[in-house]
Amino acid sequence: MRIQRIKIIAMAGWVIAVVLLFIRFWPPEMRAVVRKKDDPLILREAGVVNVMEEHHEALMYWFSAAASGAIKQKGNVLLHIDGHSDSSYPVSWKNAPLFRLPSSQMDMRKMMERNDVFIQMAAATGLINRFIWVWPFYDAGGFLHSNDEPYLSMHLRVGVMYRHGKKHEDSHVLERCVCVKSDQWQIDKCVWINDDGDDETDEFYDIPESKCMDKVLCITVEIVSIPKAIELAKTGTWITAKDSVILDIDEDFYACESAAIPLYDAKMTSTQIGAISTNVADLLCAGSALEEMMADKFFHDLLQILLNHLRQCQSSSESDTCTDTQVLKSAVISQVTNKLDQVKHVMCLPSETTHFLLDHLLDDLLPLTEHQIKELITIGVCMPQSPRTSDFNRNYGMVVCRGYVGPNSTMIPFHSVDELGIDQTTNQLRSILNQPFTPGVVTVVRSARDGYTPRKQVHIIESRVLNALKSAFPNRITNTSVHYDHELLGGKDGWYLRYRKN
Repeated sequence: MRIQRIKIIAMAGWVIAVVLLFIRFWPPEMRAVVRKKDDPLILREAGVVNVMEEHHEALMYWFSAAASGAIKQKGNVLLHIDGHSDSSYPVSWKNAPLFRLPSSQMDMRKMMERNDVFIQMAAATGLINRFIWVWPFYDAGGFLHSNDEPYLSMHLRVGVMYRHGKKHEDSHVLERCVCVKSDQWQIDKCVWINDDGDDETDEFYDIPESKCMDKVLCITVEIVSIPKAIELAKTGTWITAKDSVILDIDEDFYACESAAIPLYDAKMTSTQIGAISTNVADLLCAGSALEEMMADKFFHDLLQILLNHLRQCQSSSESDTCTDTQVLKSAVISQVTNKLDQVKHVMCLPSETTHFLLDHLLDDLLPLTEHQIKELITIGVCMPQSPRTSDFNRNYGMVVCRGYVGPNSTMIPFHSVDELGIDQTTNQLRSILNQPFTPGVVTVVRSARDGYTPRKQVHIIESRVLNALKSAFPNRITNTSVHYDHELLGGKDGWYLRYRKN
């Protein structure tokens, strides 16, 4: 036995020596792959396909893929299949990496400003040099393709410039500038971008090309309709096997609705919804998806207890609980008191203040009808944004999970869809993906928190998207290739199914 152990130890030592010798003579790029295991940008949990909640969270997976070697560190093609371009200008761009890749999770946090500016953040690092946006048919006449042109392209050279500040004439203020050339738009000029205005729109001012310095970030932008994308895909030369590709799919490509519609259909007013949301923000605070679910469950139980009392009052309205509002509130609070100890870590403030705030919240809940309470239970309460967002603050509290836009908003186009429509869009998606390339990383975005993708259909749309990906790239994507982000609203099953499935 002793001789056998000595042989095993000797064999192990020989193997280690060979491996070390082999690594010593590996090409530099191969040795870099070994060192990348300690790269702070590489996520411990990630897949080829990554399902997340808000779109700016995709940056984590893109740069993780770049750090691990799944895609190039610079000069990738971004195929963005989405109901929106998500190409707005970031406000805090000076705080994020510029002309370089992020080097830490702190850098990544600074880049995740909002769910519609993350592409510009990625482009500012050089990660992508070609951005293709395939827009849905329901965005006909939308921004950047108001005449429904099937294909538009432009070439951008992005740099920086200095201008005199308003307060000190001798000071210099760093600004973004870009030189744009497009045959379709018949444009060939350089501009600087002013975002100092009070509104959310940016202003552009013409400048001589010489004033825009360090134009080392070059990117081609293509804006493509679905029919044109299918036509280009069939050529086999649009996106090729040689391209390093980031595939990015937002589920609101299928449909876009306001999450608040059920509340308004139940005859709730914006004033009512706003008041309840403000009181919830004072009462419940969460900093993760897990805490968010706990807080929503407490709100769910509170509404259910209230609903039970109201139903009892319908059958026996003579009791003090039904005739005296304060007695009714005390009865509801006494029933949730035992739950408060279990979820005290998602209460914004200690016990006495919590009871005061509960009493105040019930003042807004008591006038609701049974139908309105049921719809409020379905809508639930959630964090107003991903906890990974740059300016997220747990102390801002939770809100009624009604999304970012009301049903009468003109900011974005709305489109409802049935299962037949979902299947039709899926077939179009398959045709677009039928190209020679293989994606290095795929991000699938639910967009349910912001209230864009219809929440009742997220699980249906998502299953179709994943099936399309597996059939398009069978050698790259299987069931085990899919990773569900731990900050998904409602977890893997999604917000709408958070109680129904259980």
